[in-house]
Amino acid sequence: PGYAGEDPKVTRAKFFIRDLFLRISTATGDGKHYCYPHFTCAVDTENIRRVFNDCRDIIQRMHLKQYELL
Repeated sequence: PGYAGEDPKVTRAKFFIRDLFLRISTATGDGKHYCYPHFTCAVDTENIRRVFNDCRDIIQRMHLKQYELL
């Protein structure tokens, strides 16, 4: 049998988990959050590049705030 696509239950589970992380990351109420959710596969090099860029962005923001440059 051919590939029929992703199971809708898997898709719902992915978005449920993503939404939990987003809810937690914005729970402070200050409007700031640093959660960049991605659905990826390790062999998708372009998406992995996006994930690493977002990680770098988070770390840079943290350092800029720490030294009161942002």
